[in-house]
Amino acid sequence: MKMSKSIYKLIIPFLIIHISVISFAGVNELSDYYKTIRCLVCEGQSIQESDTEFAINLKEQIQKKYTSGISIEEINQELIKIYGEEISFSPPKNHILLWGTPLIVLIIIFIFVRKKIRFFKRV
Repeated sequence: MKMSKSIYKLIIPFLIIHISVISFAGVNELSDYYKTIRCLVCEGQSIQESDTEFAINLKEQIQKKYTSGISIEEINQELIKIYGEEISFSPPKNHILLWGTPLIVLIIIFIFVRKKIRFFKRV
């Protein structure tokens, strides 16, 4: 009998700590996710930083969906379907060419200018 009481004394604090850690992990995950979603009313702010009605409502909707068991990836896909890709600060992987083209152009210009400078130094 005494053995079972001591086991309960060990298990109950462990369960309380475990449940609180799980709930804080969800809050941190949502907080990090809010930073990746753009507020469409504010210029350049995330919904985490914004205090507009749009941002507050969107955070509430995301939190409701997250607590109902929908994953962050599914929420993100739904938001992109509703608001378009401009809602997300992180572009999808299929836009690598769009984001990489300016870098490639800069490298080509750098090589071209470097060759011209070497040519004029010879002359």
